[in-house]
Amino acid sequence: MNILFVTTFYWPNMQGGVEQVVKRLAESLTAEHNVAVYCCDERDGTTRSVQCVNGVRVYRASAHRFQLFRFSYQKSSLGKLEKVSQKMLCYYNHDIARDFAWVCDSFQPDLIHTHTLYGIPPVVWKWAKQRHIPTIHMIHDITPVSPVQYGHRANFLVKKAHKWYMNRYSRYVDVVTAPSQYTLDTSLAAGCFRNAKIRQVVANAVEIDREKLRARFENKTKDRSDKTRFVFAGRLVYFKGIKTMLRAFDMVQDENLELHICGDGELREYVQQAAARDKRIVYHGKLALDALYAVYGTCDVLIVPSEWPEPFGMVLIEGNANGLPVIATRCGGMTEMVEAMHSGCLYDAGDVQALRGLMVQFSDRDFRAGFYPHILQHIDAYNFDHQLARFERLYRQIHER
Repeated sequence: MNILFVTTFYWPNMQGGVEQVVKRLAESLTAEHNVAVYCCDERDGTTRSVQCVNGVRVYRASAHRFQLFRFSYQKSSLGKLEKVSQKMLCYYNHDIARDFAWVCDSFQPDLIHTHTLYGIPPVVWKWAKQRHIPTIHMIHDITPVSPVQYGHRANFLVKKAHKWYMNRYSRYVDVVTAPSQYTLDTSLAAGCFRNAKIRQVVANAVEIDREKLRARFENKTKDRSDKTRFVFAGRLVYFKGIKTMLRAFDMVQDENLELHICGDGELREYVQQAAARDKRIVYHGKLALDALYAVYGTCDVLIVPSEWPEPFGMVLIEGNANGLPVIATRCGGMTEMVEAMHSGCLYDAGDVQALRGLMVQFSDRDFRAGFYPHILQHIDAYNFDHQLARFERLYRQIHER
């Protein structure tokens, strides 16, 4: 079967959990299928390229008139009219239509699996239907229900137009999945994907080494050090709760605590200044996955202080798989995961005092060790093999239909 993944970013432009999910899934499917990826993260607006990456054929083009990297990371440098014109290109872009046709003519996909469509207009679902190619969409963000990300404001008419657009074009999707029940239910309640014949929760997953995890828990249980190392990993943007986390940590006057921060973004300088003031804070910058896992191996507790509705929270599972119980907010799909795994504690987003209290609580090694058996018991539910098998069944179903 020829399977085409459509997503904004692809390796080596790894932005976060979505790119890890797509890369792992695409490469694993090459054993049984022909797999290609179409992405729009080429910085040169005139360049198209095709290359093979670990058995996956990658069609890379730019977002053309849509300034993907500037709109993503330097939006404050855009004027109001430019922001409006750029946003309109997220809904329809003739150049993207030509690139999509180029990819389909070259690869001849039997089905298309879409992921994050930031810079690639969701009208791609209609273009696929016109070519009689079935589509499956995995919801990774809040685009189906909101024209803006967390914290940004949109007026009534913009919200109304976005809802009409998403409802109109998502009807061309044959199968829709989401990594959490919250994310699936929210999108369906907004009227999206109403013609999807199959609607399922397929959780994100990681590769899990149970023996290594068991050994890590045993070593942590034997460790009698007074040190407790907290770790944050993700984009350094305000809606990830960075400032709340740093304020809470500053309130815990304990020299035996450390806070390790991994990531990059608009709050990098803010984090660097905090690290300069407090020697207990260690800023690692943005790390490749192997290097990030190495940092996890030296830490004790993962903090996920997000203040927006995370569709899933891939970092939670990565932390659990590396032996870390979690402190997370009651936002989006994270609540389901932490409660199902019994892998940590939840608090209300933005509550500095609650987060401070949990940091103190998790500094007790016996308290955090109480979560180790629960993680070992439930972690297999998020093993990558299960996710791969679920999607392969869906591919066969959609192809047969």
